[in-house]
Amino acid sequence: MKTPLFALLFLACIPVFSQDDEILTAPRALFKVSPQNFAINTLKVGAEIFNKPRTKSYSLFLYGRFDSNNDTQTYYFGDDFYKGLGGEFQYRKYLNGFKSYQTKRGKDFLQGIYVAGYLTGGTYSNKGEFIQYSYNNNTGQQNSYMVSVDDQVVNWGTGFTIGVHRTIWRVLFIDAYIGGGIQWSDFDRKFNPSLPMSYSSYSGITSPGYQGIMPKFGVSLGVAL
Repeated sequence: MKTPLFALLFLACIPVFSQDDEILTAPRALFKVSPQNFAINTLKVGAEIFNKPRTKSYSLFLYGRFDSNNDTQTYYFGDDFYKGLGGEFQYRKYLNGFKSYQTKRGKDFLQGIYVAGYLTGGTYSNKGEFIQYSYNNNTGQQNSYMVSVDDQVVNWGTGFTIGVHRTIWRVLFIDAYIGGGIQWSDFDRKFNPSLPMSYSSYSGITSPGYQGIMPKFGVSLGVAL
């Protein structure tokens, strides 16, 4: 009876040993989030889909922006309180594939270096009432009054990135990238102060209404689907 029992225990352990020695392979799809977009009140999530040999991938991201202006706020020219939705499509080419490597300590990890091209687009609105301050240089007096702002923006853009994509702890995917592109926008600003005065239509680089050359860099985190 001892021999059959030993054989059964041996067979039962084989899957455990095989699992430890299993070569790490990239999944066909990843769910991803971009944490740096939280800094501009935007949630950006999406998925990356690999081809079978893991040499190319396609990504689709959706993002929603919500800068709350429910309460009366101080408004300065160039301030944005946008709400809206956007999307990004990306094609990647992994130069040596997204494949398994091993550290000096024998730990497996996945890594790939890629170049990518992307297309973006979105539609946003910036509407509300704000407190505007003006300063009279002659009298030294500061005045305040209500300002009504109603912006409508549609933007679109394209560009490229270069990045490094790898795993940590075999389950977390870290994607760091840098690049740039260009963004165009159709900007319709209706600015109606209660007192007549000139205004600036300046839009900062984080604004949906920005138009021009844009840097693109950051980090995204992913898990297998």
